Amino acid sequence: MIPGSHVEFPNASARPSAPAANILLTGFAREGVIVVIGNALIALALAALGIGGTFFDNLVFSQAIGLSIMLVLDVARFHLQRRNALTAPRLAVAMVLSIVLGATLGRGIAGAVLGLGLSKAFALKDLALTGWIALSATLLLTWYGWSRTRIAELSEQVARTAWQKEAAERTALSARLQALQAQIEPHFLFNTLATLDSLIASDPPRARELLTSLNRFLRATLEASRAQSETLAQQFTVLDSMLAVHAMRLGPRLAYALDLPRDCANLDVPPMLLQPLVENALKHGIQGAVAGGRIEVGARREGRHVELTVADTGIGFGATPATQGAGVGLANVRERLAALYGERASLTLIENVPHGLVARVRLPLDDTVGATAKQAAP
Repeated sequence: MIPGSHVEFPNASARPSAPAANILLTGFAREGVIVVIGNALIALALAALGIGGTFFDNLVFSQAIGLSIMLVLDVARFHLQRRNALTAPRLAVAMVLSIVLGATLGRGIAGAVLGLGLSKAFALKDLALTGWIALSATLLLTWYGWSRTRIAELSEQVARTAWQKEAAERTALSARLQALQAQIEPHFLFNTLATLDSLIASDPPRARELLTSLNRFLRATLEASRAQSETLAQQFTVLDSMLAVHAMRLGPRLAYALDLPRDCANLDVPPMLLQPLVENALKHGIQGAVAGGRIEVGARREGRHVELTVADTGIGFGATPATQGAGVGLANVRERLAALYGERASLTLIENVPHGLVARVRLPLDDTVGATAKQAAP
């Protein structure tokens, strides 16, 4: 089995499975059809040249000899393959023996079918011609079989390489997604702990409340960082605990509201998708404004898509026009959306009139992240 994939290539030393046996039978039938057609052409050519008897006699002899040689050669080749002993010298020996034994057996069968005696069936004048025709036909058939085997080996090698590449890409994608969704804004933790330290002495009940909210947020964040997907209800619960911590730290400078319609609550989305957008709104919008502001997080369905918005009434585009939209949090979201959805998802930033910023994420509903993330998992 290829590491990181669910594809297992068959062991050459193992007994053929049912599908493998079907493939062998199909190959044998294909080879038999080719031999029968070739034998008919040989019989037609001999009759046209006036060699041998009638076309029917030549057809019976050619079919009996050709099929007998094919059968003996295939049996010999099969046993050599089963023992992993199929080499060029052994195959050459098998061909010679198959021609001798197959031609002898075929002429005997043809003589019996046509009611000929042994002297006519094994006439010396016909044996040399039979040998040359059998040798030429066997060489052509062997070359054909070797070519198909080589093509099959190359196809298997290409398929194996493709699966290995895909498995490596899936492993890398899974690791990259885990690393991206595990990122937590360190300044948030430092600032919260500093606030907690000051509240322990000045307002112990509020410090206990802050500690409870922080514990709830960190627990939910840790669970989300290990998940392949989560529902919007779970993600809004994490955002609620996160914003509650910030509201206790910032006081009246921060107000927030969460709007999750019932028809969106159970939709699967990438874990921690909205958290970087909320952190971006706090860091670059609310905390930069003297009077603070308000953050609103919402969701709504639009046909085959769901639209998620994080709107703030902070300082907006005007404060940092050169770096707006290029932060780590926004780059995180864009990279994860590209990895999971390609061009089917988008993140856009628009101005929130009269001031502030709106980050809008659009996701397809017909290709949920649950299925996509499971495919990306090793």
